[in-house]
Amino acid sequence: MYVRSMSGHDLQAAVTALRAAFDEVASCDVALLDRAELVAALDELEALGCRLPTMSHRLLARLRSEATPQQMGAKSWREVLTVRWRISGSEANRRLTEAGLLAPRQALTGPSLPPVLPATAVAQAHGLINSEHVEVIRRAVDKLPGFVDTVTREQFEVTLVRTAVGVGPKELKDTADLTLFLLDQDGPEPDDTERARKRGVSRSKQRPDGMVDLSGHLTPEAWAVWEAIFAKYAAPGMCNPDDPEPCTSGTPSQEQIDNDHRTLAQRQHDAMVAIGRIALMSGELGQLNGLPVSIIIRTTLEDLESRAGVGTTGGGTVVPIADVIRMAGHANHYLAVFDGATGSALDLFRAKRTS
Repeated sequence: MYVRSMSGHDLQAAVTALRAAFDEVASCDVALLDRAELVAALDELEALGCRLPTMSHRLLARLRSEATPQQMGAKSWREVLTVRWRISGSEANRRLTEAGLLAPRQALTGPSLPPVLPATAVAQAHGLINSEHVEVIRRAVDKLPGFVDTVTREQFEVTLVRTAVGVGPKELKDTADLTLFLLDQDGPEPDDTERARKRGVSRSKQRPDGMVDLSGHLTPEAWAVWEAIFAKYAAPGMCNPDDPEPCTSGTPSQEQIDNDHRTLAQRQHDAMVAIGRIALMSGELGQLNGLPVSIIIRTTLEDLESRAGVGTTGGGTVVPIADVIRMAGHANHYLAVFDGATGSALDLFRAKRTS
């Protein structure tokens, strides 16, 4: 794709012309178009929609090289995008990731370097693939084993792009999965670099029932840590929320063990809650944003008095008010209470004083 040098004024003029061109298109009457004309117009608009992110990638990559999130009034680029464009965090992450992979890279000296995924960038710039294709390609490339050489990686991307031009995302993913399997039929050899690359823990969005799904890939070291913790705190009779006085230290009584009907998964869940609570109550986690690292929940006085409704944590998790009241019984938890009518803060209480 040919890219010419432009000043800020030239770019703004081009964007203004683009807006004017769209206004002209939007003002067209489509009532008299026949089927072939409708399909042709839709095809052109679809191709144009596929191309537009290309410029956004370039602008965003350039902005990240010219400024910091702090200079933009935020803590991270993710926050810059979510606040300015009112998009979700996951969408902001997607745009940042794609800009990093599909925009020309800034070299320390000399001309710019090509994108990390050059074939994908070219196909998108010509409107041949859409954002779903891009997602499949970048995820597939990320799954390539560490032993794959540069030439094979480049050919793998080119093969996927050629496939994407003629199929949908599902068919493209099937092709990518098959190619990955053929490249590594015996599976990867145990390797510290490969394990480090794959490590991670992620969570889903909170479901309507309030639950959150966790998934992850733990290194041997990470699992060894949790293996020891679970051996203690996820043992039968330990950390059982159904007990009047749950055992969180020492050894549970035989009665507590016999009355524990939880599954292993449930015991491990309850152990994570107990360990997290112990860490929060230890006072050794320092401060975050000027406050001790604690669970801070925002709710209204009316909800507390009626014992109905929900509270919201600083991270955006919705917690039923019954759980809020129960959690307030533990030290080092705080409750930020706001007036329901005015929205003004009433006070910040330690949970012990409101239980």
